Formats: sequence, structure tokens, C-alpha cells
Amino acid sequence: MEGVFRTVVVICSFCFVLSTKVPVLLWSPTRSLVDLPQSNAGKTIVSTDFSQQYLKPLITGKDGNLVVFLQDKLSLQDFTQHADVYNPESDGGAFKNVKGFMDELSSLSLPSVHLPSLAIDDIIKTFKGKVHQVKDHDASKVDLDHQVPNLIIVKLTSISESPNEAEGFKKNDEVIGRVTGQLAKQGVKYTALYTGQSSQAADPSQARRKRSLLSVDAAADMPVTTVANGTLFNSSCIMLYFRSINVDYMNTTYNISNPKMVKNATYSCDNTTASLSFNYAEGQLNMMMDLEMAVSNVSGYWSISNASVELDSQKYEIIMDSVSAPVGFSYHCSSLGRLTGNTTDKNLTVSFLGFQLQPFGLTDHKFYLVIFLL
Repeated sequence: MEGVFRTVVVICSFCFVLSTKVPVLLWSPTRSLVDLPQSNAGKTIVSTDFSQQYLKPLITGKDGNLVVFLQDKLSLQDFTQHADVYNPESDGGAFKNVKGFMDELSSLSLPSVHLPSLAIDDIIKTFKGKVHQVKDHDASKVDLDHQVPNLIIVKLTSISESPNEAEGFKKNDEVIGRVTGQLAKQGVKYTALYTGQSSQAADPSQARRKRSLLSVDAAADMPVTTVANGTLFNSSCIMLYFRSINVDYMNTTYNISNPKMVKNATYSCDNTTASLSFNYAEGQLNMMMDLEMAVSNVSGYWSISNASVELDSQKYEIIMDSVSAPVGFSYHCSSLGRLTGNTTDKNLTVSFLGFQLQPFGLTDHKFYLVIFLL
């Protein structure tokens, strides 16, 4: 697909994998953290284990209040560089408050967690208590419910966009100190968590693209072309490619692979949501497919939030939320399926071959390639 993909050398893909391993710091003035598993040196905690073994125990019971301090990047190197760790007399440098909490309170350091922000995303979706997004870094305005657990999300200022990285960490550390002080003043029992969406700073050009307002009116026509023996939907803010789609429906298998049979392809998008819809009619098959994508405010990743296929006036929801990538990157998979949609008496199974999707952060109508699944 020459001219469609932005070239990324192997070492860059490797760097991306490394950037998903992020440190997590935990501390609490009101509970002991000794019940949580200690992290083994050199071992990365996978996202599901982080959710089950660390997050869930912290949000259990009416005093299971968790305050999450999340910034765009955080790495062990950041602490080495900005916390003056080699000076035994150091007060923590840019991480003065964080160091004080880790030294004086019950605390736990997890040097390497795979995508902790995604685990936090999942917890938010299933959280039994109340979720609060702290505005203006002011927790005094948060209306906490003391009868249920509270999940308090504090989105820290971007380090990638800070003109001075050390100053950026210092200001965020001051926010952490201020917010925890406000919670303590209210008598809130809590555990604090400090982490990042990635361990590496975003490319400045990516950050600029994320800030740029993308807005396309609903139902705008979308160009569809044949590229590399497949179908390419190519617009300024959404690109979708697939070699073919196999649809198993009512004991019949249909193969969708002829771009000329795609009709009524439309799209819409803004900074945080996007949608794509198209009709495919060939022979006895007349199918409508809709994809909706959204950006998580917590993890900074986009994912397919809703997907559906309509056949014989029956709409089938299919689960595609595993399709996810950082904003500015594409999701690629050589074989994606078997995606199912069920009603009481009919079945539908959808499989994609050679699938790639990017709804945000496009430049010059080119995918920014990241291989997630071969």
C-alpha cells in the first residue's frame, strides 16, 4: 500500500512497545498497602492483573476511595533525571510532594505496568460507586458520596506540551500536594495513584494535530478506492482498509471484497468522536455497516465504542472494543474475527482480513502504522 502508510522502522515499533510499560506509585495516609502484591524486579505487570490485584482491592467498601493522578507521560528515567535520586539529602527535586508521600506513608512502587491507564478506563466503566472528574485541579469542589466508594480522576497538565519538562513535573507535583491536602482537610479516607498514559513523550507534531480542531459535518461523502487488493475508505480524519470481510449469516457465507459494490459511504468526526457508515450490495447480500469511535479522556486511546451490521432490516450489534490505539496511531490486524451478533433466532458472524483503522491524527491521508496483532 505504497503512498498510503507512513513508514515506521522496526525500532520505532519496538520503542512503542516499551512506551506502554509505565511506573505506578501508590500511597495512602489511611490504609496499609501490605495486602497488595509486591512487584518482582524486572517483571512487567499486565493490565488485567493490575486491575484485578491492585485497583479492585483499593475501591472495595465505602472507604474504598481512589484518587488517580494521571499525566501523559511518566517513566523511571523521569524520576532519575528530575528527582535528584542520587543525592541522599535530596527532598525529591521536581517530585518533592510525591517523594514525601512515598517515604512517610504506606506506599508501594510498581516500576513497570503495561498500560495502567487502560486498566483505569476499564475500572471506570464498571465502577459501583461515584466517578468524579476534578476540574481546575480543585478537589474542594468535588461532591463526594461518603456512603459509597469514590473514584476521583485528576488529569494533570501535559508534560509533552510543557516548554520545560522539569518545570512541568514540578507544577504537577504541586497539584498532587494541593489535591491530597484538600481531601485530607475534608477527612476523606483515600489511596492515591500516580502514573502516566505512556513512558515516552508524544511527538510534538502529534500533539499539535491532537489540538487541532477536526470537524466534518455528518453524512459527508467518503471516497472509496481499491488499494493493494483491498478496499480503502480515505478521508481527512478517518481511514479504513480491509482486504475482505466474511459475513456468515443464516447458514450462508458472503465475501465482501469488491470496492465497486460499496455505496453510500459517509463519515463524520471531531476531536473525540468519529463515525463511518457504508452499504454493500452484491447479489443477494445487502448490508449496512456502522462504526463509531471515541477517545478516552483517561487513557488517551481511541477505540471502537459501537459497531453494528444491518441485514434484512435486522440490526446486529458486534463487539469490537478490542480495536484500540493511541490517538495519532492506527490499529492493524491481519485477521480480526470471529465477531458475533445475536438475536433470539438469527446469528451473524463477521471476520475481517487485512484490517486497519485510524480515526484521529491523520496527516496527508496516510496511516501512522502500529502493528498490534499479526
